[in-house]
Amino acid sequence: MRHHLIGSIGVAVLSLAILAPFARAQTAQQGGQGTGGGPRRYVPPAPGPPHDPHDLSGIWLRYGPGFGGDAAGRPTLGSEWLKDELPLTPAGLAKLNANHSGKGPRRVLPAEGNDPLSDANVPGLLRALIRTDWPFQFIQAQDKVVQLFEWDRIWREIWTDGRNMPEDPGPRFYGYSVSKWDGDTLDVETYGLDARVWGDEWGMPFTENMHLLERWHRLDRDNLELNITFTDPEYYTRPFSSETQRFRLQTKGMPDAEMLEVIFTPMDERDFNKTLRDPADLGTAGPKSGVRPSGH
Repeated sequence: MRHHLIGSIGVAVLSLAILAPFARAQTAQQGGQGTGGGPRRYVPPAPGPPHDPHDLSGIWLRYGPGFGGDAAGRPTLGSEWLKDELPLTPAGLAKLNANHSGKGPRRVLPAEGNDPLSDANVPGLLRALIRTDWPFQFIQAQDKVVQLFEWDRIWREIWTDGRNMPEDPGPRFYGYSVSKWDGDTLDVETYGLDARVWGDEWGMPFTENMHLLERWHRLDRDNLELNITFTDPEYYTRPFSSETQRFRLQTKGMPDAEMLEVIFTPMDERDFNKTLRDPADLGTAGPKSGVRPSGH
């Protein structure tokens, strides 16, 4: 019963986030995150104590600017990953225009969209990384770093044992990742991403040939940074880099210091869409929509 309850709560939170971005305020972020529907103010937390930069272990939550449904001031052909317009090829532009999201500068009513999440599919790697309100955990082993996402309770392996990228790495929703240390930065190469999911909440497209270079850098005990370079010649005219993503360590006593079981199931999503999302979007009556039937 507890697992079902937690899963249902997680689905409700996920689904409501489609309609009301940033509903979950993270009070654990000391001065790092505002609340409300608009872009979040970036106020860097105080530096943490020194720490082994080659140890990424811990539960991490993104802080700083978050641009979910509002997207104020962002370009129409933009992405959550960068401030500038995406350098799209004609094929990339066509694919972007075919992705109809309930968020961002091109948003439509969620009931009229084709977001893969509406069918309870997994978010995939990029969308999990750009999400602002659910944490992830790094667990370091002898030959790999395991990245465990609260969103759908999914893990990812980043191999650190010196292996080469396999000839056929995918498709995989979370890619195939190999890594090496460049000084105090962990360089992670990821290939083989399944192109049926999106690269962000707004519908950023990519092909199965996309190459990611992730650079993870632990500044001190409490602060972690990520920069990504995206290379996908079919959809983008040149490689492009993300804005720096910043994460704060969640320590004991913080609300996000223990990860929940947030599992997104088709049966809960179908019920939510039928009783809440679709009636609210289309202005029709539904059992739980809050829309009064005609004549009442």
